[in-house]
Parts: sequence; C-alpha cells; structure tokens
Amino acid sequence: MSGEEILSGSWASLVAGRSTALAIELVHRGAQVVVVGGTARWLADGSHRPRDLDVAVLEQEVPTLVSALAQIGVRVSAAALLGCRQVGLTSAWGPIDIFVQEALPRAGVIEVGGFDLAVAHD
Repeated sequence: MSGEEILSGSWASLVAGRSTALAIELVHRGAQVVVVGGTARWLADGSHRPRDLDVAVLEQEVPTLVSALAQIGVRVSAAALLGCRQVGLTSAWGPIDIFVQEALPRAGVIEVGGFDLAVAHD
C-alpha cells in the first residue's frame, strides 16, 4: 500500500483522529501546547490530512510536556527538547513533532471530546 493510499479516505480520518487523540492525551495530562501544522488545519476546516501531530510549546512549559509524554510512554528529556528545539518522536498514537519556541503562534480554542485544544491560525 502506498503512502497516498494510506492517507486517503477512511485512512485519513483514522490518522487525523489519532493525531487529535494524542493532542487530547497531552492536554489531559497538563501539557500546554498549541497544535500546529496539518492537524491544526484539519481541526480548523478539514482541509488537510495530517500525517502526524505537530505542537508548539513555550520553553518554560517543556518540563510539563516531558511529564505528559512520559505518562503516555514517550521518553525524552527536557534538556534534549531545549537543546534541539525541534524533535520528532513516536508514540502509540503515531508520530509527534515538537517545536520549542520563545513565543507561540496565534491560536484559537477548539473543544474536542470535552477538552479545549489551542489550535494555531494560519
């Protein structure tokens, strides 16, 4: 099966759903992140099929994000995130790209499954 077949039709909804579920899991565990990239576009208007979850996090929120990630079985150190600034990880919900920033992008709040997700505006 090709990548295009995987990201078409019901596969696209499954991947988008898993990315959104991962974002909800992180927020539920206290992470303060902004969903960016393809998942943000998909949540905003359904126009983009995400391949992973991209999140932006403030430097001072990295320890909380690291704790949330550890609670779902993803191991990474705060030092690694702060040092690299952009890190790709793998979780049971799929891949996640983390962008450590000094300022977060403009975002609105979208309620998903009873949780408020901060979602970047284009």
